[in-house]
Amino acid sequence: MFENIHNWPLEHWHIELCSKCSLRCPRCSRQEVPEGLTNKDLSLEWFKKNFSGKLLSEVKKLTFCGDDGDPIYAKDLLKILAWFRENNKDVQFVIVTNGSYKTKSWWEKLDSILDEKDHIHFSLDGWDQESNNIYRVNCNWNSILLGIYALRESKAYKTWAAIAFKFNEDRLDVMREIAKKHNFDNFQLTLSSKFGKNYGTYPKNDPLQPSDKFIASGRFTRTTTELSGKKWQDNCIDIFTERFYNTSNASSIIPLCMIGNKGLYMNAEGKFYPCCWTALRYGHNKNVFDYIQPKQTLGEVLDDPLWKKLFGDMKNGTAPRECGEKCSAKKWNLEHATSW
Repeated sequence: MFENIHNWPLEHWHIELCSKCSLRCPRCSRQEVPEGLTNKDLSLEWFKKNFSGKLLSEVKKLTFCGDDGDPIYAKDLLKILAWFRENNKDVQFVIVTNGSYKTKSWWEKLDSILDEKDHIHFSLDGWDQESNNIYRVNCNWNSILLGIYALRESKAYKTWAAIAFKFNEDRLDVMREIAKKHNFDNFQLTLSSKFGKNYGTYPKNDPLQPSDKFIASGRFTRTTTELSGKKWQDNCIDIFTERFYNTSNASSIIPLCMIGNKGLYMNAEGKFYPCCWTALRYGHNKNVFDYIQPKQTLGEVLDDPLWKKLFGDMKNGTAPRECGEKCSAKKWNLEHATSW
């Protein structure tokens, strides 16, 4: 798989439409590394310039979720979705959002674009304003409900995505029932490891840390509960599965960027990274991809021969820290490699 370096898998893109967010989640990069944070948008004109030809015709899935930002705050989100669908009717959208501060009419316009291929995640860790605001600081529950109500009969598949914390571990069943009541199709629970037990950067008596059974042994684990009986079909699942099996014994690293699972990543400044993990603004990622030329078109960046070094390093085990930690062959199984 390392012989055709320039032949990137173009089916799945993970795009940060904007780096803006109204929330102040304490363990988000916005709060942990505020230095270097910018408030940027990718415009419809940017997409028209950069997604053309092969890049536009081959994309099967677009995941809109940012390291720093929430896609619903991108000024051109609705126009971008409509443009992609007009020019590639089979494209699939995945939207991950906190859901705050949009109007009923805005959600209705979004729903008019979405269809049964699409998937929207509401990231909700509580069951009302007070509880959700403990981690999703500055959320607005009433406006979140506007979105939930507007999408009750949507063709799109809907997931309530929660993280387990101390304040909600005893109310997860309650949250699942609320999700079911509001016509969600799926309840997703993420177990995180970003707590004082594992990291000295967090308080020893971490107020967010749940019981041990709700703390991930690795970086994170996820479980899902079907609520409606409705099924969602990932446009790329067969492709991911085939590539995973073909590469799982090829190297000490299984590069999810080359399987296509994580999605090739574009941040809100228009900079390309193999995945969102390598784009995070934490110190260990600094200058790792400093040979990227942000003023080039996306096609030119993808054809840059310097990417050969990255994949060569993956093959011989000297890849950047994030590549080794997140894509170690020892840590991944098919379930991990084919779930968002």
